[in-house]
Amino acid sequence: MEIEGEHRFEAAKDALWQALFDPATLRAALPAFESLERIDEDTYELVAFVEVRGFWGRFRGLARVSHIVEGQSYHLRLSGAAAEGTAMAQGTITLHEDEEGVLFRYRGDLTVHGALTRLGGRFIGGSIRILIRDFLQGLARNLAGEPPDEQPE
Repeated sequence: MEIEGEHRFEAAKDALWQALFDPATLRAALPAFESLERIDEDTYELVAFVEVRGFWGRFRGLARVSHIVEGQSYHLRLSGAAAEGTAMAQGTITLHEDEEGVLFRYRGDLTVHGALTRLGGRFIGGSIRILIRDFLQGLARNLAGEPPDEQPE
């Protein structure tokens, strides 16, 4: 299933770029991340608890970054497994700066296996889009310096 979208950040491009590679900043942007640790230069180990419409699972996996063009783009490959199945995603992240801020674009593919497939493609796609939206909004709030207790719901 193809996933794509964009989000505009009102932040300096360099600050956004650095945040995208900082485990603590990424963890703070999405409460679903229980842990996110850099294990080498381009690989992160993660644990995320995902709850979506009656389904929940603790996914353990890896995130690998490659094809980095400093300050502009990179390729991201995610893989995770839970008792309910596995999920794999890969795609490209690009940043474009203009007079209104920084446009963050993502485009990629998601594949799920196991019991997760019973949820259906439309449902899984919608749920993933919500997780991505929440992550990007959380990251924007963090970059704006908003304290967690003042973040809108």
